[in-house]
Amino acid sequence: MAVASYLTVVMPAYNEEPDLLANTALLIGKLRELAVDYELLIVDDGSRDATAGLADGLAEGSERVRVLHHAENMGIGQALHTGFTNARGEYTIFIPSDLAMDLDDLPKYLSAARDADVVVGLRSDRRDTSFRRKAVSVINIALVRLLFRMPIRQFQYICMYRTRCLQEIQIEYPDSAFIQAEVLIKARDMGYKLTEVTIGYIPRTGGSASGARIRVVLKSVRDLAHFWVRWLLKPRTADGRKDWRAGVRPPGAGR
Repeated sequence: MAVASYLTVVMPAYNEEPDLLANTALLIGKLRELAVDYELLIVDDGSRDATAGLADGLAEGSERVRVLHHAENMGIGQALHTGFTNARGEYTIFIPSDLAMDLDDLPKYLSAARDADVVVGLRSDRRDTSFRRKAVSVINIALVRLLFRMPIRQFQYICMYRTRCLQEIQIEYPDSAFIQAEVLIKARDMGYKLTEVTIGYIPRTGGSASGARIRVVLKSVRDLAHFWVRWLLKPRTADGRKDWRAGVRPPGAGR
């Protein structure tokens, strides 16, 4: 499957020493199989194990691999923001370093992106997920759909974006797990086309996940509430859209 577009794969990594090399090899192998012109952008989020050194070694051995480092652990939101703002491809996709997706589903994203600006992945199965993580996810999705009138059914999994869309939007919550929902809401408001694809889910075998930690959840809820007020007060343009472009945020909008 030859794909002419150029793809940036953003891979946040925190303490992924056991699986990083094997998982990046699997990912790169699949991208080559699909004949995708790609770059792999690993964001080391202040790992305390050997993740940073392993990632640097990958970059030294391939011009298609880049690594950006956080001096300390800043969370998935900031890791994504770092990757999004440094992406060079026409399209950008976020893939977890634990490869919690079936790589055979990548063609679904590539195909759907031909007719959309944002492709949102819907998890087909998460039977391994703890009750707390499921509860957090269900409540978060329900709040976003209700408060922002979003038709998209999930907001927290793997998405593929037209990079121009990502880098045009003013991201106000870069240090929050709310970041992907924020981007999707703003993309919808600005007239970008969103579509969904159903993909398989593969449970983690190593590393450390932080999405359901109380501190992370509370911050995400606080940011969601703060943005909802901003969203309600945001005026629409003559064509009914809301302008969330970088550089047009009204005075006093920052926290």
